[in-house]
Amino acid sequence: MMNKITAILVASISCGASASAQWELFSDTNLNGVLESSNAHVQKLDMTVLSNTFSATDLVATESILIQGEFEHPNTFELGSGTVQRVQFTISKDGRRFYYLGQGSSQEGYQGTWYGPNNDSGDFTLGPKVNVVKAPVSCAQILSENPEAASGVYSIDPDGEGVHDSFDAYCDMDTDEGGWTLIGTYARTEPGGKERISEYNPLPGVTATDPATGLYQGSLSAFRDIREQVACDFAGCKSTAYQSSLNEAELDMIRYTWGYKDQQEKQATTPLPDCRTRYVANGTTYTNCLINPDRNNMNVIGWQRDVHTSHHACWLGHGLYFPAAQGSARCSYNAHANGTRWGLLWVR
Repeated sequence: MMNKITAILVASISCGASASAQWELFSDTNLNGVLESSNAHVQKLDMTVLSNTFSATDLVATESILIQGEFEHPNTFELGSGTVQRVQFTISKDGRRFYYLGQGSSQEGYQGTWYGPNNDSGDFTLGPKVNVVKAPVSCAQILSENPEAASGVYSIDPDGEGVHDSFDAYCDMDTDEGGWTLIGTYARTEPGGKERISEYNPLPGVTATDPATGLYQGSLSAFRDIREQVACDFAGCKSTAYQSSLNEAELDMIRYTWGYKDQQEKQATTPLPDCRTRYVANGTTYTNCLINPDRNNMNVIGWQRDVHTSHHACWLGHGLYFPAAQGSARCSYNAHANGTRWGLLWVR
């Protein structure tokens, strides 16, 4: 099993400086000259350095652990940006002592071999800890931490340590109290709709004006509010639907409406969340976001349906189930992705 020890060491060890920095010790149990980085365990240590010697005690572990060692005088050749020097230290734990011997530099880190009391051994590395700056999970977090943040493109990571990497997203910091993350964009030049949300480019467009088609596929657990704008053109969007305080499953249901087969299958067993025509809580509310509650009628678009009766503008969800219709058969004019209109999906 690998042992990973996080220690506080002096940054300029060879000269005995008193400034401290966080370092890490990685060790495995297979002595082959290659550190195997699986099964890591972290221990935080309070490191004390005097000249070229150091000692440390564990701040977290209940068992008694002591590390003692020294950095020897530099050799005459260079390693990267630092002069090579040897490091040797011992770790005492539960009456047993482990010996570590390696070489490297305080700038580039050290590597070597360790030996235990029961003929056990392995490889190790010791070096400065690299602090990874985590991307914010949402535009709302960015705005909360910096109320002066302007609308624009920011790097976010909604699922944190999940399988999806951080990506660039457009943040609307001005409309409806701001903090909106653009997760869905449907281009005006791509008529027809998608059968499945998995058919989308997983990276949404990074502008709310004439965007490329894309739909974020990762976790929505960082969000609670949703805003969908339909039949958008360069003069603005014809209509907007809102809902607040939704759970992840409800947000996911709305995202599935961006694939018309996904929508039909999901909506057959689970109602769509209600929606409002205005951002304020007293805006007109439509059950399941449908003007006509006939959920078995496949011409009804659901969250893609325009809830503003004065426009009857349809969005982009028309597809093979009604290929002759421009959007839904309930549309009064062709406000779909016909080269002039696009759609946007926001969460917060």
